[in-house]
Amino acid sequence: MRKLLFISALLLFLVPCDTFARGPQGHHLYIISTNDMHSNIDDMPRLATLVKEYEAKGEVLLVDAGDRIIGNAYVDDDSCPGMPMIELMNEVGYDVVTLGNHEFDKGPEVLRSMIDGSEFAWVCANVNVLGDKMAIKPYKIIRYKGAKIGFAGVVTTDMGGRPAGNKSSYATFAFTPDRETAYRIGERLDNRSDFAVLLSHMGLESDQRLAAMDTEYDWIVGGHSHDVVNGEYDDTHISQNRKEIRYVTIADLYIERGDVEYVAYEQVKIEDYAKDAHVEAMVEEIKARDPELNTVEMRMLQPATQDGIANFTNEALATYPYTDGFLPDVCFYHFGGVRLSHIDAGEVKRVTILNNDPFVSTIYIGEMTAEQMRRFIIDKYNSGTVEQPDKESHYNYFRSTVPYEIVVDEHISTKTGKRDAVDVVFPTLEEGRMYRVAMCNYIAENYIDEQLVETQLDALETTVRMAMLRLAREYGMEGYTPDNGVYQTERK
Repeated sequence: MRKLLFISALLLFLVPCDTFARGPQGHHLYIISTNDMHSNIDDMPRLATLVKEYEAKGEVLLVDAGDRIIGNAYVDDDSCPGMPMIELMNEVGYDVVTLGNHEFDKGPEVLRSMIDGSEFAWVCANVNVLGDKMAIKPYKIIRYKGAKIGFAGVVTTDMGGRPAGNKSSYATFAFTPDRETAYRIGERLDNRSDFAVLLSHMGLESDQRLAAMDTEYDWIVGGHSHDVVNGEYDDTHISQNRKEIRYVTIADLYIERGDVEYVAYEQVKIEDYAKDAHVEAMVEEIKARDPELNTVEMRMLQPATQDGIANFTNEALATYPYTDGFLPDVCFYHFGGVRLSHIDAGEVKRVTILNNDPFVSTIYIGEMTAEQMRRFIIDKYNSGTVEQPDKESHYNYFRSTVPYEIVVDEHISTKTGKRDAVDVVFPTLEEGRMYRVAMCNYIAENYIDEQLVETQLDALETTVRMAMLRLAREYGMEGYTPDNGVYQTERK
């Protein structure tokens, strides 16, 4: 069926669309897809306008490939975390969504509340809920004009058999391998639907590997890796729309007498659409629910890049007044936890500072040697395999208040298919000496040996947010000039 659809799509360039539209039995079904919205409520009014424009032309299904929350304190710190995003999605008219790894970040009860409050279906074939069940199905079939459109979902298991994030977030869930499960469900959908869609939160590389397995999906709606793609891979169409609703992909299915005769895909920029007034009013009401979030905390004298924000975060850890006069020699923060891509020059509100750490990370302090620091840096750099790649490996993932150089093997690893790290050089640290360290709990709990953590590090109730807010207020309206440099490098 996919080959027929692909050929039909090519014929679109030779035959005007209205030739099909004039058929007495023909109907257009538009499937609009998003991914990795990360609580971006500001562009939901534009999405509402886009949906209404397509509803004026035919039937619309609105779908999402995961990570709808985490990234905006107006959503994530709401009295009912995540629900402002669900309210807006209900209003705009979503039909089917899958799980992203960040749907688990606020815990199982928050996830349950979001599912229970949704007016749309949740599908994810490779998650098993331990204990009380949640309304998550492996797939859903929607019928339109005699055609059956199947939607399956899958979430990444790229972190040792589970999604990325803190281990504690997944204590009440079990997972089956993402690509294997997606392939199996695709075979089932092929027998039960006329057009099969996978809502995938695996990342582009895994989506392409699945397509190469001669999968039965017609379209893989991707997420997780924040790429921008819209094209054919081994007879399967794959699309992904970066993140935060910057792009949207629309599939135009022409259905005649119950058959999908052709499909055409278009990817558009959301900024090209005006804001729907009603949904915009909903967004403003959400932003006004907690006035403290709109308090101005500091002034940024120059724009800060994501690297500059990472340095600011580490400076906050390094200067926080810990009990007993503890003063860190070295601080570490993971670059994946720096959730802001930039901060503009000018006034900085509390909501912006909180948005940099939507996970409400806590701080660990203690002592480590240079060798112990070297070990977790190398292990992370070399993590993943060819079959199960780690999208956060093979770059300077851990940012630090001290410079270091990752020495990379000139040979390609048979394990990862990439050049692995063989050493880490700290120019300013002495071997064999203990150094006072501070880091976020994500590093301590996921990348450092448990015995080392237990014997050498202490978990504090102090949060990274508290440290950032304290530093911001210290600079205040006199202003802060960000350091946008990168002091962790690589050498072959």
